[in-house]
Amino acid sequence: MQASAWCVQAGGFDVPSSKFLDTILLILGLLISLLVVASIIQLILGGDLLQTFQRVTSNVIYFIFGLTIFLIIVVLVLENSSPVHTLAWIMVLIFIPVVGFIFYLFFGRNWRKIKLFNRKELFDKELLKALSYLIPDFHGSLLQHNLEHKLHRLLKNNSKAILTGHNHIELYSDTGGAFSAICDAIRKATHHVHLEYFSIANDSTGNYLKDLLIEKAAQNVEVRFIYDDVACWKLPRHFKRALVKAGVHFVPFMPVWIPFLNSRMNYRNHRKLIVVDGRIAFLGGLNIGDQYLGKDAYYGYWRDSVAVFEGEAVLSMQAIFMGDWFFVSGERLFENSKLSAYLNVEGVHHIQQISPVQIVASGPDTNHASILQLYFSAIANAHRQIRINTPYLILNEALLMALKTAAISGVKVQIILPAKADHWIVFWGSRSYFQELLEVSVEIYEYQRGFMHAKILIIDDEILGLGTANMDLRSFNHNFELTALVYEDALVAEAINSFEIDLSYSKQIDLEEFKRRGIIERSQESLCRLFSPLL
Repeated sequence: MQASAWCVQAGGFDVPSSKFLDTILLILGLLISLLVVASIIQLILGGDLLQTFQRVTSNVIYFIFGLTIFLIIVVLVLENSSPVHTLAWIMVLIFIPVVGFIFYLFFGRNWRKIKLFNRKELFDKELLKALSYLIPDFHGSLLQHNLEHKLHRLLKNNSKAILTGHNHIELYSDTGGAFSAICDAIRKATHHVHLEYFSIANDSTGNYLKDLLIEKAAQNVEVRFIYDDVACWKLPRHFKRALVKAGVHFVPFMPVWIPFLNSRMNYRNHRKLIVVDGRIAFLGGLNIGDQYLGKDAYYGYWRDSVAVFEGEAVLSMQAIFMGDWFFVSGERLFENSKLSAYLNVEGVHHIQQISPVQIVASGPDTNHASILQLYFSAIANAHRQIRINTPYLILNEALLMALKTAAISGVKVQIILPAKADHWIVFWGSRSYFQELLEVSVEIYEYQRGFMHAKILIIDDEILGLGTANMDLRSFNHNFELTALVYEDALVAEAINSFEIDLSYSKQIDLEEFKRRGIIERSQESLCRLFSPLL
């Protein structure tokens, strides 16, 4: 049966579509406006007739409001989403209807597979097809272990991630060293600098990078910068104008007029990526600002991870940037006349070292939650040890079960989280998972040296995952993220060494001591966990 313009198919039922709901919301808005007009007239004239009119209008509005909530609940149930997610939204709509209704409008609607991202998805597929002709996919011939082969096939199928072989990779655990390396690479740029960042601050670090980019633009180097509009909503106009005036293409990702009153704000670009001349790329968790270089008194030392790539993996990251750039600007950088300048195949051929890497992109523009599937598969198939660095730990039932099952099976699971909060809800929501993980012998540590912001996954001393994705539902389901999966023993060993250093600065959570926490802490954890499916 073909769905009408007003309905979509879900589970064998015709479900009211987004267009239908938008119409209902429009009617609701008009009726609310009518109530406002009626109230103004009453204030001016007064009288029983107008009181009756106001009462009837109010009843109509309550009816439409209730009908709208009912239809939203029907859609939530019939779209066959996660039962936890569905029940959480239904409870919010029932018990806090006004606030819950507003939150649903801005955060609850599923934009995956809708027209907003259709163009981007098609363009990304076109780019990946072009990329497959430029660099060979090694088809797993470079991989040594069964889990490596399994993850390679998974990422090739769910995100078309090409396995690149000829790469040289350096890993930075110190943010100061990483930022210096980034600036050095930009200074040496001769053709283009491509940057994609969640956040850049108007402080000494942000202005240093701004001035450097202006300097390169003056040297006729092409500079393109994608910034997340919501994360950078405090960035002053003069900061942006200075870049644009100098010739830097400084473009927001999915701009919103009012940052906190727009449904598009729920889908943010959390990627942190730099590609210079198509020959060197930087990927990691580091944003641009004083805070991220350890200059903030509250956070202190900022622990993050940034990887520097030379070789074929750079082409994969460049292709991802080109797709994102087309989405935000409409400019097609992969035209035949330009392609060789950006996908610099010749510039990566000098790398003889074999370091297998897959670059995995995920976001609401794809059919699969690629990075979530990566984490689940890697954890579920681990044999000896799992090491995780993450600032947040908001888990769905599948990931929680995978971690618990691994630990019960005898796999050593270690997780390092920050000891201090940067986001209250996520911090306490993360702690709500501690007890049930501790009870199955998962080792949980809180980082004491400063703030833990690294996003690291190490499996069986064989596989390293690093990038921009936190281990939380927002990163897995809503944000545009990037992760590099590295199959190189030497780099994995280096990451393990950094992890062991992190452990030396961390305090292990004791189960019995944790059980004695107060009622206020327990209540905060439970409340934040209740809302975590909505994040």
